[in-house]
Amino acid sequence: MAVRALPLRVPFAGPLSGGLVRALDLPDRARKGLPPGLLVELSRGPGAAATTAAVQIVLASQRAGDPAAWIQPEGGTLYPPDLAAAGVDLDGLIVVHVPPRAGRAGLPKAAELLLRSGAFGAIVVDVEGQAPPRGGAWLGRLGSLAREHACRCVFLTAPSEGSLGPLISLRLRAARRRVRPGRFVLETEVLKDKSGAHPTLPGPALHLGPAGLP
Repeated sequence: MAVRALPLRVPFAGPLSGGLVRALDLPDRARKGLPPGLLVELSRGPGAAATTAAVQIVLASQRAGDPAAWIQPEGGTLYPPDLAAAGVDLDGLIVVHVPPRAGRAGLPKAAELLLRSGAFGAIVVDVEGQAPPRGGAWLGRLGSLAREHACRCVFLTAPSEGSLGPLISLRLRAARRRVRPGRFVLETEVLKDKSGAHPTLPGPALHLGPAGLP
């Protein structure tokens, strides 16, 4: 399945919470993207735009010729038709559903196994509402593997949950802002940047809302 730069249709918060939006622009500043080898926290802000931002990271990885992976708890909200409509090559995306019996270590362990393969340009791990393992050793392992294999490891979190730990290189909050009827801007606020690279999210900034969204 070919990945097209435009038009893109991107879910802001899953199939049940706001529908899809269509990208209208791809400014040069938004092409810079995230450097490889980072542990990134991506929190949802107003408008719950973290899914939109994570999809942009997946798309950027695929456009660079690298497969991507998405890890979520079993029964999570990821909806493949939305991803396909957004331009994601589903044949190049591995989706992992972690069952509750895996416990706190389930999601990080799945990420570790995928990182060790060295096959991915980006791995998104939906840990929102999930209790992380105690201690920071798991983040240390994931950070080392991300650097070794030049992979962007992105954790989806909620702002109220606080940071996963000091080993996170970059912490962002994604939000959507209405600029005029039916038009929205995807904005990111940098909460922490230890990378020194002043990274930005890849992909478009201006979006057209779906029919019925004011």
